[in-house]
Amino acid sequence: MKQAVEEGVDHVAYELFLCQVFEQEVLRGEVSMNIEAPIVPGESAAGIQLGSPIEEVLSERKNYFSAGEVVNLSPSFPLNIRYRSAMVDIWAVQGRVEQIMVHDGYRGKLMGNIGLGSTFADIERDIGAWEEDEEDNLVIRDCPGLFFRVEGYFPDLTDPAFRDAPIKEIYVVSLSLPS
Repeated sequence: MKQAVEEGVDHVAYELFLCQVFEQEVLRGEVSMNIEAPIVPGESAAGIQLGSPIEEVLSERKNYFSAGEVVNLSPSFPLNIRYRSAMVDIWAVQGRVEQIMVHDGYRGKLMGNIGLGSTFADIERDIGAWEEDEEDNLVIRDCPGLFFRVEGYFPDLTDPAFRDAPIKEIYVVSLSLPS
């Protein structure tokens, strides 16, 4: 058990190191990714637009992303690829950006207020009601095109601590797809 904890700590330390390196590269202008760009539901994050050709996005970001194939369990969906970086992940389907996730130190905000580390209590106060959709995604009721993941495990969303759990990941998805 101790070894697993140490490995987890090593993984966290390594991810933190990657975020710091990436942030320095961005600040020096070596990577053209805007980690402070606003999060726009159904449209963009990190200055990357949904629907953009993935090759164009990767060439503009000096190939900072690493690629890994994602296997779909449903034959009705085409094969897609997930491109990962220290603060932004992108999913591409048939050569186009289909989904963007911001995480680990991304500083852009949704509607100027909500970002990583914000809570669902903040969302209720600043934007409006949230809910769990039919696909178990946490969404803002009247704001399609994005969903959230929070830090921690909550067996029930009525747990009082859930509303104050920090947002860990924000996903921007097409308005034509369920979010």
